[in-house]
Amino acid sequence: MISELSFSPPLVLSRVGAKLPANFPLDLKIFGPGTDKTAIYALRYRAFIQSGVITPREDRLFSDAYDDLDTTTTIAAFDGATCAGTFRLTFGQGRPGAHTMPCQSIFGEVGGLGAAGYQQLVEFTRMVVAPELTNTSFRTTLYATLIRAGLIVAHAARVDFGLISIHPDLVRFYETMCGFRQMARSETYPGINAPTVLLGRDFSALDDKRTKQNPFFKISPTEVTAARRIVFPMDRREVALA
Repeated sequence: MISELSFSPPLVLSRVGAKLPANFPLDLKIFGPGTDKTAIYALRYRAFIQSGVITPREDRLFSDAYDDLDTTTTIAAFDGATCAGTFRLTFGQGRPGAHTMPCQSIFGEVGGLGAAGYQQLVEFTRMVVAPELTNTSFRTTLYATLIRAGLIVAHAARVDFGLISIHPDLVRFYETMCGFRQMARSETYPGINAPTVLLGRDFSALDDKRTKQNPFFKISPTEVTAARRIVFPMDRREVALA
């Protein structure tokens, strides 16, 4: 683990309907390369196996070659030692040949983004919440909190274009709510046995739309500065993201 960041607003959610104490704090933790992410991989496995898009594995963990790259950052919400939700950011550049994001291995369109003026990219991947957390309000708030934390980290990395690879059934939601546009489609995705649509959008426009829709997503310069200092302090990561 790199660090626990102090995000605002505080991450205190309601467990009403979850047969647990009414309110509780979650620790939002940031994981970089070479850190122990076993609890994250276990949660991913349970969530993706339940949705039927991955093949069963004996170790009951779901990870891939991108998890420990210098250009990858993983966010996770913990209740004690239990991982309740997680979200991964894989960073890359808009040029052919560099495969630091899963989408680059199947979508050649990503390699042309540099020519369009976009140099620092992020693909938002592997977002899951514990399947046993069935309260809709709780799950929505946890998802939103993970997304907000991801936006802070993306700002800290000076991202200028955001990517997401999703199931075709979710395309309309992301087009309507976030203004993403469709870039390509594939019948598979690294590690996932399901068709995938690649969506993308100028990051500043994406962030502006989210902020206008919900004040919860407003991010202060102080939060970005703190994230940059904590998440990207090492020369090897600065070089990898440059």
